[in-house]
Amino acid sequence: MAHAVNHIIRTRNLIISNSRKLSQGEVPEDLIESSRDQGFVRPSVLILCPFKKDAYDVVERLERLIFGKDSKASTWSRDRFHSEFKSEPPPTFKTRMCDEYKDLLTGNNDDCFRLGIAISKKVLKLYEAFEKSDIILCSPLGLRMILDGDAGNESHLVASIQIAVIDKADIMLQQNWEHLTIIFSHMHTQPTKIEADISRVRQCYIDGLSKFYCQLLLFSRYNHELFSALILEHSLNYLGLVIQNPPCDGTLDKIEVPICQEFRRFSVSNSSEQSLSRVFVRWFIPYFVACHEYAPKTKILRARDLFYHKSKKVLLVTERYYYFNRKPPNMHYTWIRMNHFRYPGPNHPICGHREIAPILIIQKSGFCEIAIIRIIQLSGPWMIRINSNNSFNFLAPF
Repeated sequence: MAHAVNHIIRTRNLIISNSRKLSQGEVPEDLIESSRDQGFVRPSVLILCPFKKDAYDVVERLERLIFGKDSKASTWSRDRFHSEFKSEPPPTFKTRMCDEYKDLLTGNNDDCFRLGIAISKKVLKLYEAFEKSDIILCSPLGLRMILDGDAGNESHLVASIQIAVIDKADIMLQQNWEHLTIIFSHMHTQPTKIEADISRVRQCYIDGLSKFYCQLLLFSRYNHELFSALILEHSLNYLGLVIQNPPCDGTLDKIEVPICQEFRRFSVSNSSEQSLSRVFVRWFIPYFVACHEYAPKTKILRARDLFYHKSKKVLLVTERYYYFNRKPPNMHYTWIRMNHFRYPGPNHPICGHREIAPILIIQKSGFCEIAIIRIIQLSGPWMIRINSNNSFNFLAPF
């Protein structure tokens, strides 16, 4: 946050200094060229947050960074901002939940918002018009609605972004990742209308090279193949990029009830056909029940009851449903909870991989190599490769 504020203030000081030089009568041609210090539009910093409560924290940090303990500083429209973004006191949970889960679902978790912020001397202007803002603070859904949605087509607002921040990308992954891909496809495109003084616009924007001068900062609690894809496609800064790859010791040894999980890889002729690949089952109702995010509560309760009383042997749970009802297996600490909660252990305490019936079977195409790497990092070294490298067993130690 301090980096973004420093960038805005230095850019604003440069614009003011060049404006003073240009206002002194006749100016030479080289001074006009050196005074190119702006983009097509004013917003230069984009901050994406999943919920309003996260945006509230961002604004509070901005106030502390800009004003410090200055009592004369003021924030415009602060009362309105408090009423729309501040979280209510957290409720009392009847059941025992972990602190991470409480933090996720409590507070103001509205995921559709957008806010323009302008920084001036001793004043922080909230709810400023986007064309007059320095920072666009919004959710992926809120920004997409004005870029390519029902609320308008204002793609020129992100044509001159110099710092793009994606905060808590792991939560956005469970919302709708397509919003981010659409937002970044509109970024740094040539606007159809230009209201800025073209003589003050930087040459890189005119030449369509602004994407090579933009910083993309993505923060998440874990790595994911979609994060890497977004960074590799849109982080094109001429100075390069840095992707952290923290080591993971695995989590299967922390599961109290030993289990065996099998991942099967099937071949696809090309990547464009991957989403169309299907596993055909003639009649599925007698074999399993399912819990997913679009199912009504009555259907969820019935599915869990049938599985609990062993009327159905298989319960299919989508990752997004489990995330908002108790976290997905993308994260190592929830992989432990999910396996411990969902799956029984083997009949024999000590046995080879041939004697253990696989409890969890997941199909993966050959194009999911990065996803397989993430799964191996979560599971650790307890892996048995069988069947010509197309089947992988992950066995928790006994």
